[in-house]
Amino acid sequence: MPPDLAQSVIGWDIGGAHVKVANMHGDVISNIFQLSCPLWKGLQELSRCIESIQESLDVSHSKHAITMTGELVDHFDSRKQGVACIVDEMNKKLSTDEIYFYAGDMGFLDSSRAVKEYEKVASANWLASSQYVAKKMERALFIDIGSTTTDIVTIENNEVTCEGYTDAQRLVAKELVYCGVVRTPIFAICNNALIKNQNTPVINEYFSNMADIYRITGELPEHADIGDTLDGRSKDIMASARRLARMFAHDVNSSELEIWRAVAMQIRIKQIQMVKDACRHQLMNKSISLDTPVVGAGVGRFLAKTLAAELGREYIDYENLFDNTSVGNNFSISDCAPAAAVACLASIQI
Repeated sequence: MPPDLAQSVIGWDIGGAHVKVANMHGDVISNIFQLSCPLWKGLQELSRCIESIQESLDVSHSKHAITMTGELVDHFDSRKQGVACIVDEMNKKLSTDEIYFYAGDMGFLDSSRAVKEYEKVASANWLASSQYVAKKMERALFIDIGSTTTDIVTIENNEVTCEGYTDAQRLVAKELVYCGVVRTPIFAICNNALIKNQNTPVINEYFSNMADIYRITGELPEHADIGDTLDGRSKDIMASARRLARMFAHDVNSSELEIWRAVAMQIRIKQIQMVKDACRHQLMNKSISLDTPVVGAGVGRFLAKTLAAELGREYIDYENLFDNTSVGNNFSISDCAPAAAVACLASIQI
């Protein structure tokens, strides 16, 4: 079927903090969206995001391929309830029979089966992205660094090789590292920092997060910085430095900005080391060859590039695995890898 007559497939990644969407028409990814969705506040946040996408895309004649991690938020009593509620909300808002939920090796399930097989549907987005990499590469170390989490997945012989499936299993296997470049609190990354020649302990409070760090270093893409700051104030460098200084019981003025830039770099190094330790665990545990490249995805993939260099490996951007793209906004396929992956996988499987 010619591309202009082909039915579009819309891939959805329903997270606890963001909704990410990829529109695939024929074999071309033509639109990428990321919306703030603080799902812990209630399902009305997801409803608002769906309505926003409906205003931007004609979704009425599309197939919808959905993956999720939002079932984990504390708005829900359990992951089972979370999957059921998200499935129900997507069905109500999209009003079509062409809705399918990604369930890993089970493929795409209709709504009723998705609820029954909630353990396969819950937090499976990492596997969708990894399976797409496996279709394109014989071997790879896939690192997806997002706003909240980091996935580390190995590919061997065009197959995903993993020890865990659920979040709990993947945490134990060090295939999931719960840190990202936006929402992670500072005290989750470091215990102390050298400030004015004094080793200063961090305060265990939610004064600052990693978004402040990467605003100060100049690495956080503006289009990825769509959530509120922890104090509800500005996102400029000075305001970010002020929040960071508070983590160490300091005030800050403009003449001391370089001091806090140096502190931000210390914390950056500690986050890289945290992810590198998990990468080395995978490389050693699975005897991955030295010429296996790193494939980077997520809004924090600038760290994956650094990791590839420090591990002595070639770096390949996830977006480069797609042959046909025509994304018209600031986002890249790599920013929203699971959404693009489920759209592509669904175009083949359903």
